Amino acid sequence: SLYDGGSAVAEAALMALNTNRKEEVLISKTVNPSSRRILKTYAHFQGLKVTEIEMEDGVTSISDLKSKLTDEVGAVIVQSPNFFGILEDLKETTEIAHSVKKCSMIASVDPISLGIMKKPSEYDVDIVVGESQSMGIPMSFGGPYLGFITAKKEYLRKMPGRIVGETTDLDGKRSYVLTLTA
Repeated sequence: SLYDGGSAVAEAALMALNTNRKEEVLISKTVNPSSRRILKTYAHFQGLKVTEIEMEDGVTSISDLKSKLTDEVGAVIVQSPNFFGILEDLKETTEIAHSVKKCSMIASVDPISLGIMKKPSEYDVDIVVGESQSMGIPMSFGGPYLGFITAKKEYLRKMPGRIVGETTDLDGKRSYVLTLTA
């Protein structure tokens, strides 16, 4: 888990760029403005370039995405449903992002919407992030926000935080261990 959906977007971008060794991210203007600001803050201190993709009729402009996608781009970020509540075409944006060698597709999603929509993995999305507050997380130490992140296997070692796995000890009792750490 991460602090919130915005930090999940930024961490996903860093994870993708650390994996493919590129330094530019394209993010749609239909992504939550707070998430875009958080990404720009993270990127500034990492010396990374963030370029915004224009919107058209409330969704990501496919023509602008295609015009800005170069070999230098390491990640494309789209939110669906987007900030305006409109569904984005994750299939098409993923295909466009993957047309560039080593470019990762990041989808920011609302977990509630996934109850009726196809999973981002069905569109070959590389990294999926979002905000879990809509799941009814109560107020606790620091607030109700909880960002989530999941990714394809090749990104796991670059994932922020710690991944805890379940195992059994020598006596056969259930125990938990940190896994996939360097």
